[in-house]
Amino acid sequence: MKIIEGLLHIAVNQLEMANTIYILNHYTAGVILFGDRAQLCRHSLSKVNFENYKAVVSFVNLNNVHWKFLYINAVNQTVFLVDPAPSSTEEEDSTLAAKRICDYLKMRRTCHGKTEWVDIKWKGGVLTHPVQRDSTSCGVIVTLMARAVIEAFPAMPVMTFGTSRKEMANERERLAQQILKASVFNMADNCAMCSLAKPPGPGPHLTKWIQCDSCERWFHEQCLGMDTEELEKARAETWNCCLCP
Repeated sequence: MKIIEGLLHIAVNQLEMANTIYILNHYTAGVILFGDRAQLCRHSLSKVNFENYKAVVSFVNLNNVHWKFLYINAVNQTVFLVDPAPSSTEEEDSTLAAKRICDYLKMRRTCHGKTEWVDIKWKGGVLTHPVQRDSTSCGVIVTLMARAVIEAFPAMPVMTFGTSRKEMANERERLAQQILKASVFNMADNCAMCSLAKPPGPGPHLTKWIQCDSCERWFHEQCLGMDTEELEKARAETWNCCLCP
């Protein structure tokens, strides 16, 4: 899941779409589509202003075994929940996802007075795409779908990639090389404890921590190389780590 998310950030940054397309954390996306109201309130993204973006790209996990691609296009007011595997319910699933998005935005207005996108009449849509031909490549296909959407935005994407076992193996290798090339970490200079998914445990700490407002990973303040003024600003405002430019 972190690999897919990292690849989406790479694609957005490479195509200079960071100020146009928001990469939504996969867990938050899952809460929005399948969680209860109490969960929604805890993942309301109160620091995010969706008016700054024209689309959202994310992905969700079903039953811990299968990934689906989530694409929210504010330009044509359409939500796409796309199954890499052959599916006869894609339009129905997207329509239900659009309703959940509407409910989520209304909740943000109630909880935080945030009104962006709340008046949009969201509808479900269907993307034409290649289908999964094995039992293990859903994550690879989701990544390729996202890349096609980002490259084509705001137009609808034309997805022509192959999904044979050999083609999926080649894509895995290419994506791995892409991650390594885009890596922001130098093993000699960076702390192995930074980028933790969970907050530091109880008890006194030798150094202070700060949490990224986008991916919610934790970092040592000392390892960030930020001066006092920069740290105070990061704590007071929205702060994105080096993995979430």
